[in-house]
This record gives sequence, structure tokens and C-alpha cells, in this order.
Amino acid sequence: MSTQKKSSDAAIRSEIEFGLNLLCQQNLSEPVVFSPFSISLCVSLLHAASTGKTRDEIREALLRSSTDKKFEEYFSSLLKTVTNVPSGIDVHIANHVFCLKDYPIKKPYLDTVKELYNADATPLDFTDIEKSVKVMNEYVTGVTKGHITNIITPEQFEKDLVAVFTNALYFKADWHAKFEASRTRKQNFYTSTESKRSIDFMSQNYAEGTKIYSEDSLFQMIQLPYRNSSCEESSFALNIFLPKARFGLKDAIFTLTAARLQDLLTNTNRKCCNVAIPEWKIETNIPLNAALRATGISLAFCVDNEEFRELAETENTHGISEIAHSATIEVDEEGTTASTCTSHRLHGRGFPPPKIIEFVADHPFLFVLTKDIHPIFMGIYC
Repeated sequence: MSTQKKSSDAAIRSEIEFGLNLLCQQNLSEPVVFSPFSISLCVSLLHAASTGKTRDEIREALLRSSTDKKFEEYFSSLLKTVTNVPSGIDVHIANHVFCLKDYPIKKPYLDTVKELYNADATPLDFTDIEKSVKVMNEYVTGVTKGHITNIITPEQFEKDLVAVFTNALYFKADWHAKFEASRTRKQNFYTSTESKRSIDFMSQNYAEGTKIYSEDSLFQMIQLPYRNSSCEESSFALNIFLPKARFGLKDAIFTLTAARLQDLLTNTNRKCCNVAIPEWKIETNIPLNAALRATGISLAFCVDNEEFRELAETENTHGISEIAHSATIEVDEEGTTASTCTSHRLHGRGFPPPKIIEFVADHPFLFVLTKDIHPIFMGIYC
């Protein structure tokens, strides 16, 4: 394996590990969706603003064993990779810094985040709280095409607020092989041995030439690709990880490693598969302070942090008061619509018939929406 390939695999494994670490901090008894990609881009804006151990913590949490230069190059390149999509797939990503009017934000900082992450900045009069909230929420509403409308509220404005960093992401795509609506049926989904509910299940049969299936001792995995406007398979896919232990999702997730998930994503086989999955829609609003601390990012939340020296021409100390994340995903016969916003505030024939794999997602499962195998959205359905 080439050095470049090893480096790429290790970087993607860091992305997956970051996502799994965040997932393990959530309530796994409820449906949840979030975007490790969106969160990483938003935290990258903090990496550019910080120095010293604060910057080191951010770098190690997001891209283990990297350097600051490689960190910047990697996430800048990843942003371009995810947004470089063929017609027929709709991806919109926007990074933005809303800052206190007349606050001495350094021009080199603004130039850096513009060049690396295409981030713009808007000065606002934070004393006019209602107007500031309206401007920020309208921005997020526009990027996510109305799927997320309320990323910040007036109650979240502190008197010493100097900046709000946001990343908004919208994704919409059709399946490469659409599910026929006429085959959608009510079916039981089992959340525990004592609990079930009747919901709409979509079904599809895949021939042996389709490379969409993998498994290990913990999971069956199905990889459902999206298509471009020419009806060709794209590099985006929804991957569903169905635990083999019927109600063992939580234990499986805590056992799951980034390397194991990466192997499942990359080692798909050509199998005949009968697939049945639910239609679903999940909306999640989650505070990320505790989850990010668990990944190793802690100094950024100290109120007297003196290491945000790249942000502004001031001797004042800074600290992140809250990082909030909103995400939504909707899966139906046509395809998938997903959006997210993260903000933080600074303070064959002739052979025996092939075995047919039955993939029936009628109990809690993990899902990961990927570009190539970069995790863009992650969550559980239960």
C-alpha cells in the first residue's frame, strides 16, 4: 500500500472515529441524526482562531496525528470534494462568522477562513438581539432550503457575546435504483421484545451484479447509492448497519471501531439482496459541549482561555459558551433529503442459483450517509 493511500485511510478513519465518539455521547434509545462533517467544518473555524494547546486538542480530535498545515489542507480539500458534485445531486454548504460590530476581528483570520473554508463574515449589532437572531436564522433557513429555521434564540445571547460561528449543510439526492411506491407496505418495526409499531416499509430486489452488501460478526450492511442527472451511480450513498443481535444496537455501537466500520464500507460484495427498509424522518437539536469534551476538546470551553489569539486584536480572554447542532434527514422511495447546521458562540447463468440475502431493517439500526466513504451524516433509527 502506498504511503499516500495509508495517509488517506488514516485520515478517513479519524473522521469516522470522531463521528462514532460523538454518537456514543448521545441517547441511543432515541432516533438521532447529526453531521460529523458539518461539526468538523465549524470546529475548523475555531482551529484557525486558536493557538497552543487549544489548537492541538482540536487538531487531535478531528484529525489524529496530523500537523496544523495538514489539518487545514485536509479539511479545505474535503470541503471541495463534498461540494464538487454532478448535476442531479443538490449539495449546499456555507460557513459563516457573525461577529460583534466593531469588534477587532483580525483580517488575517478572515482571509484564512475565506481561503480555506470559503467562510464569510457579517458584523452585527448584538445589542439589537431580535434583529441579530433574525439575520442568523434567515441565513441558515436559506442554505438549508427551509429545513432548519431556528439555530439560535434570543435567550442564547449573552451580554459578552462577540462571535457566532456557523456551518449549514443541505443535501438532496435520488436513489440510483428508486423504490417503487406501489411496493411500500405497512410492516412491524420492533424497538424491543415488548414494543413494536406499524410503519411504512420500502422494498427493493437487487441482482447479484450489484455491489452493495457486506457483513461481519456484528452487522449486516447495505449500501444504497444515489444517482446523478444521467441516472448514473454517484459517489454518495446511504449505508445501513443492521445489528445481527436483534436488539443489540447499543452494545454493537460501543463495540464498533472506526477501522471496523471503514472495512464494512469498503469491502462490499456482489450479492442478490431483498431489501426492506423503513421510510423515516428524523429531526435533532443537540448541544455538543459535553460530547466534544469527550473527544478531547476541553480548553476551548474555558471562559478565561487566552489561546484564541488568531481571532482578534484584543487582550481579552475568550471561551466557547455553547456549540449547538441541528440536523434533519428524510428517507423515502425517491431518495434522501438531509440538512444540518452547527453553530458555536465564542464567548449470472449456468451456475447454481445464488444465495439471496434478506436484509430487513425491522429493528434499530445505525446509518451513515457518505461521500466516497467520508461520513457526512450519521445517526440511528429506532
